[in-house]
Amino acid sequence: MREHIFLPKPLFPRQLCFPDFIGGYSDYPEHNVDRPYRTTENNLDRCYNLHIVLNGKGYLYTEGKRYELFKGHGFLFGPGMRQRYHSDSYEPWSIRWVHFFGDRLEEFLDGKGLDEPWLFAISELSTIENLFNRMLTIGRTYRIEDEHRMASTLYELLLLMQTTSDRLNVPINLAADKIRSVANYVRAHSGQSFSIEQAAALAGYSTHYFSRKFGQMFGKSFPDFLLESRLIQAKRLLASTPLSVKLIALETGFSQASYFSSCFRRLEGMTPMEFRSIHRLRDH
Repeated sequence: MREHIFLPKPLFPRQLCFPDFIGGYSDYPEHNVDRPYRTTENNLDRCYNLHIVLNGKGYLYTEGKRYELFKGHGFLFGPGMRQRYHSDSYEPWSIRWVHFFGDRLEEFLDGKGLDEPWLFAISELSTIENLFNRMLTIGRTYRIEDEHRMASTLYELLLLMQTTSDRLNVPINLAADKIRSVANYVRAHSGQSFSIEQAAALAGYSTHYFSRKFGQMFGKSFPDFLLESRLIQAKRLLASTPLSVKLIALETGFSQASYFSSCFRRLEGMTPMEFRSIHRLRDH
């Protein structure tokens, strides 16, 4: 078996996850991949690359180490990563893969595959295989109306993979874990005063390194992330409390109500009071 299915871009632009390219190999011992850092091959500078081993054996190389992969193992590379793996010549692996992209995948995948490949063992292999086969079946006769079914199948696969898998390789670069921890702390305490210097100190890194890694992980700067976090909290208060705009501004970390209103209008396309009016009228 050697199958490659390329899919059109989804019509809905903010899918959490969507395949760009799916396929699989069986009885193909020549399968050998060696891609450089920031590769643009098969759009992998923008896509994640997920492989699942159904049978046989193969190898993956990272950070000077070689990992043997067997039935029930898998690996995930983030966008643009150096990728090197191949099938065993005598026991060629049977694999399925999907190259995928989406909206805020870094958060959904909890940073897996960004600093180094995520290698894992699957406890629900038959279910994962069925989901891969469902995507292949949809892809072979893909129609526009299949978009949501394809996206939901991939979402189910990624969610199951994360919740029922055990990591095989010990993380070498802990930067992603530290920066995600700081990001979660900022989300939960966004009403407090935060500078990027303070956030970098919480992670234990220099401001320059923290800023660069933060931008790579989340696709936005730390100040933009902090502002987004504050506006999320402000929207909750506008929709669910009678607090004044001035009090909400202070509660969510803005020093002035005028600045809060300006940021809100710029990013949400309406004033805080217009947002409150719309969401107060809705039946939740």
